[in-house]
Amino acid sequence: MKVAVLSGKGGTGKTLISVNLAAVAGLSTYIDCDVEEPNGHLFFKPDIVREELITVKIPQVDNERCAGCRTCVQFCNYNALAYVNNKLIIFDDVCHSCGGCVLVCPESALSEMDKVIGKIEIGVSGDVSVYTGILNTGEATGIPIINRLLEEGSLDENKSILIDCPPGSACIVMESIKDADYCVLVAEPTLFGAHNLNMVYELVKLFEKPFGVVLNKDLNEENPVDQFCADKGIEILGRIPFDHTLASLNSNAEIVVYKKEEYREKFVSLFETIMEKMQGETPSDEPNIVSLMAKRQCCEGAVNKQRDVQRCPEEARRSPVPSESGNDTASGQERMCVDALRDEQSDVSPGEERGAS
Repeated sequence: MKVAVLSGKGGTGKTLISVNLAAVAGLSTYIDCDVEEPNGHLFFKPDIVREELITVKIPQVDNERCAGCRTCVQFCNYNALAYVNNKLIIFDDVCHSCGGCVLVCPESALSEMDKVIGKIEIGVSGDVSVYTGILNTGEATGIPIINRLLEEGSLDENKSILIDCPPGSACIVMESIKDADYCVLVAEPTLFGAHNLNMVYELVKLFEKPFGVVLNKDLNEENPVDQFCADKGIEILGRIPFDHTLASLNSNAEIVVYKKEEYREKFVSLFETIMEKMQGETPSDEPNIVSLMAKRQCCEGAVNKQRDVQRCPEEARRSPVPSESGNDTASGQERMCVDALRDEQSDVSPGEERGAS
């Protein structure tokens, strides 16, 4: 089973909840998808057994072959290519790695090279397998890293899998929860906490995921989050009290269930509650959400070769592809792949892309 732990902003206690749930789950896997600022490993202090660099495909040009036709420039909806002063310029930072420019080039002047955007670390800490994603500074998106983390971390289906999601509700969070069986929404008992909770509430409703709320820093008094949950009919799975001892342990990267029996009991109870809720849920196929995820991946800059481009044979990349003028030398399969890429790019304009993320 896969449980995703998410929150509307950073600092609500998302990592506190996910780390301690993994610690009481027995044989478990902890996946830190907060690739911009991962810190779960600071708690587990795992022995690293493997590292893997994560790359994306970026076009490179053979200037001897390039005829300056600008077919690739016209094709790219994200302005990742420009032809200036008789030279093709490629802007890596806005390239979406779709491979379309390589396909449409009639001179086969474009090829692809690997660009390292980060890495994953796989380690072991007691009964917990720890998977950490690290995005290189300045990179536009961590989605390829998250995809690889979830692929690697989900291989052992006999383990309980806890996914520590990035904060917020943008594309990287959507990618982190798309295969989750259950979502735990972590919130603080304030007006801001209720506002941020609503963001992830809308997200899990969109994905039709079963979910519940954990209230962190609970003061045992009326608060906006309790009212929000009552109004929406949301179940509160558990409450973590506002406790100086807990805060001190957590700020020193100590796993509280290893230090305080009362918190071990509390997190064991929370874990059992989540398991009970999951037993009564039947996952949906979510066909519309899968389609949405493909568009959002493109929007975030994480189009990979698992879709139409990858299904093209290698010879399609080397063969001439029809230009806008209607050159008829390409095969039907090449046309299908190019049309699919063009349709995908037309779904999201660069302006919409910035607004969505």
